[in-house]
Amino acid sequence: MSNQSRGGRGAGGRGSSDGGWARGDGQRGRGGSGRGLGNRGDGARGDDGGGRGGSRFQAAPHVEVFGGGHFPLPDPRITKLEDDFMREKSALGANVAKLSVNEDFPTRPAYGTRGKPITLWANYFNLEPAKNLVLYRYHVSVLPEAKGRKLKRIFDLLIQEPSLARSATDFKTFLILRNKVEEIEVDVAYRSEFEDDPQPNTRPYRVKIQITGQIEVAALLNYFKTTEADPNFSPLTQHQILQTLNVLLGHCPQANPATSTISGNKHFSFGVKPVGVDLGGGLAALRGYFRSVRLGTGRMLVNINVSHAVFFQPGSLLDLILTFANAYGKNSWQLEKFLKKIRVETTHLPVKKNKAGQKIPRIKTIIALANTNDGSMLSHPPQVSKFAAGPKDVQFWLDSPSRKTPTTLGAKKGGASTKPTNHNLTIKSPEIPVLNIGNKENPMYIPAEYCQVLPGQASMKKLSPDQTAAMIRFACRKPFLNAQSITSDGPQVLGLLPDSNPLLTSFGISIDLAMITVPGRVLSSPVVKYQGTATENPRNGSWNMRAVKFTSSATVPAWTYLWVKRAGRPGLVEKNKLVKTIVTSCRDKMRDCGLAVPEPIAPGPSVELDAAGATQTNDQLIESIMRSISAHPAKIGMIFVLLPDMDAAVYNRVKYVGDILLGIHTVCSLDIKAAKEGGRDQYLTNIALKVNCKLLGVNQSLDVSKLGIIGEGKTMVVGIDVTHPSPGSLSTAPSVAAVVASTDKSLGQFPCELSIQKGREEMVTDLSAMFKSRLDLWRARNKSLPENILVYRDGVSEGQYQVLKDTEIPSLRTACDLAYTSDHRKKGFPKISVIVVGKRHHTRFYATRESEADRSANPLNGTVVDRGVTSMWNWDFFLQAHTCLQGTVKPAHYYVVLDEIFGKGDLKKPHPFPNAADTLEELTHNICYLFARATKAVSICPPAYYADLACERARCYLSGVFDPVSSSGSSVTSGSQVIVKAADVKIHQRLQNSMFYI
Repeated sequence: MSNQSRGGRGAGGRGSSDGGWARGDGQRGRGGSGRGLGNRGDGARGDDGGGRGGSRFQAAPHVEVFGGGHFPLPDPRITKLEDDFMREKSALGANVAKLSVNEDFPTRPAYGTRGKPITLWANYFNLEPAKNLVLYRYHVSVLPEAKGRKLKRIFDLLIQEPSLARSATDFKTFLILRNKVEEIEVDVAYRSEFEDDPQPNTRPYRVKIQITGQIEVAALLNYFKTTEADPNFSPLTQHQILQTLNVLLGHCPQANPATSTISGNKHFSFGVKPVGVDLGGGLAALRGYFRSVRLGTGRMLVNINVSHAVFFQPGSLLDLILTFANAYGKNSWQLEKFLKKIRVETTHLPVKKNKAGQKIPRIKTIIALANTNDGSMLSHPPQVSKFAAGPKDVQFWLDSPSRKTPTTLGAKKGGASTKPTNHNLTIKSPEIPVLNIGNKENPMYIPAEYCQVLPGQASMKKLSPDQTAAMIRFACRKPFLNAQSITSDGPQVLGLLPDSNPLLTSFGISIDLAMITVPGRVLSSPVVKYQGTATENPRNGSWNMRAVKFTSSATVPAWTYLWVKRAGRPGLVEKNKLVKTIVTSCRDKMRDCGLAVPEPIAPGPSVELDAAGATQTNDQLIESIMRSISAHPAKIGMIFVLLPDMDAAVYNRVKYVGDILLGIHTVCSLDIKAAKEGGRDQYLTNIALKVNCKLLGVNQSLDVSKLGIIGEGKTMVVGIDVTHPSPGSLSTAPSVAAVVASTDKSLGQFPCELSIQKGREEMVTDLSAMFKSRLDLWRARNKSLPENILVYRDGVSEGQYQVLKDTEIPSLRTACDLAYTSDHRKKGFPKISVIVVGKRHHTRFYATRESEADRSANPLNGTVVDRGVTSMWNWDFFLQAHTCLQGTVKPAHYYVVLDEIFGKGDLKKPHPFPNAADTLEELTHNICYLFARATKAVSICPPAYYADLACERARCYLSGVFDPVSSSGSSVTSGSQVIVKAADVKIHQRLQNSMFYI
């Protein structure tokens, strides 16, 4: 049986007619799917390009692996260095700190030994600096301040100075040179690309270049080839050296005019033969490459991975607008949002050329569509009849060559009309809105048909469900194909080939473009336990619930169903009169799984959305009908909600009303899923998994011996995550933190606490109070406090590890100070370990042998890697606990930032492994089989996964600021002042201590 997964949160919303080019036929968008409405399996969450769900039980067919089964063994020098380090560490015993390059984080206690040994390809490449290589790093300041493309152009002009001709730069802040030069200040006269000379009266930029460091690259590498600590190579020094090398490697692709760079380290070629696919709606996906220099044990490595991004379709802007209108309807507010900041080349003037005969393009940026209040402070403002007016409805004053007064040609002239104007423009599409390529205060108008969209412009727009599906199909590739792209096309796009990038050679850098191999191990799957003595043996990370009942089954309170319908759009359930059948089947399936289920209160009510002449909005209708259910004398505690489609707005409202306003559990089912007889049994089993969880039941469990220290019943497991506003969110949108924590040794229940905080703030600001509430709940259910606290922290980048240790760990201790007595303290309790769970890394592993690959040609589930691409100084490992059906699997990365539990050498039975690394790796792997709404191992351990789900539920409550959509025809802008209050995510008291978010 596969699990019911999180559905995607697609774009969309409600469009509306706003006149003008829309001609009164605004269309109503349907939005994206609500969470939990899909059925794709949680097994491969976060993999490259899809492929969710676990493997079936057929024998694996022939699969193709990268290298065809031929591969080099892992570098024996690196293995020897790792082993030498551990022997030396063991000999030092209590003086192990002498080996630590960074006393702030735990040193690796050992390398793991458990599991079947295998060899894997890793998407890393050896970087070899010249002997005794020293580089010089300079900071560049520019006055007056410049940003974006203008700043990049200033750097382009700067490095044309003879003394800086052999420099590398990030085109923002740094210059890297092989030879030391004097600090200088120079005036840079700005001119655009292809111009021979600056424009008259152009003010020069004052550029100051100051040395900030002598970067001893070779010395660092030599240090990492020893097992002796050196205070000269602190983490800060290492970061500076890696930053310098990343600037050096990034220079070539960023300097290439046919390559687009995103976030400084993702590069996409849009030259002669770009690799991409049309997503519809004016957008296209391109395949590019990520690159980053990393430090491994005894070597420097370049991490290269396939990356995908969305771009605007280049070419005719008029075609882009019409394509957008065909896909989304003629909603001018949405069109303006779509077009804003697109750069175009204008073609209404004669071609201008430089001395070399090259065309000098006229590049402008779209600011907005023409609007009635444009240039309102001008002495002669333009006259625009309405928002998104066409050429015939826009008039402005023409300037004479010598004075700013109306011409004598009729005082006012149309900016563009069907008759020739001062630029002799002929308009063939007068209904298309005029574009403002000036600014709000001093607008400059141009018709769309005289604009060409420049290639290589990334789009941050939210994708529609159809576009998301197309993107996933494009990105979803067999592992060996991605590996081939990384080793062939990747170096070319990234400028790592010596012939295409002589700058690297001049800096003394060489890169071996053969992918490395590393040792790995495959851990065994634990046996999953159900009620009584029933067990299931996972195969390929997946199993079925055949004639078994939940480990601990809940009692369902009084319940009913709510049928949500669309006016004029009958779904499969309505057409086939299946409501009663589905509800009865749902009841029976819950009983089969062990739940105590009363008869539903029937008939359940229904509500019709989008009805003509309705006096209430959809949100009001949903709230009204749910309030009437809440008022029922039977005190209904759960509603089975049958949804007509994957409209996120409806799902979000249901969850807000149920979780926040009324305190009633809601379980949502999608019309098309529930109506299909063939898959209904499996689908309803997925629903039963959720129901039992929400009602304090335990779905599955493991033998206590597989839970190590947790099995003793004295360890609380915690998950922490923070979700942030997305590019389209309102400026007032907050970040939301979630803390989940286990309540007993079964790890079957993880109730949650939510809190809002300043937007885009990753560290949890109210962590002490949030964590204290989890300790209080543990004490209430166990009559004592936990002796150990194991925290899995999701969403923290490598650069934030120290910040986390400096801020969040003290907050955890503050909460403990409030909860624990002095007697606890004397006994050394609680002991805390904090492990960061990384999902957004770019490390990928590829099977070297067909016999060591699963049916999708990925490494086998249970694969763990803690050698080869890790550093011996740090305690971290990569774990792929799950199986995915297609695409390239992504392992989770676990990094220990604090350890007071595992590495102290005093673990008692039932801890069968003297090796602390084995203990933590096995434990983390085993609990991946306890994710409550799946019958498969999941890609990140459940505490972190649950915290992520809780954050996503908070986004449902705050969808008005996270994903604002206009429903009245007026624009909802990023500056809109919608204030979010703590009460907006305050879970109703009746649901507070449950897994309402599952």
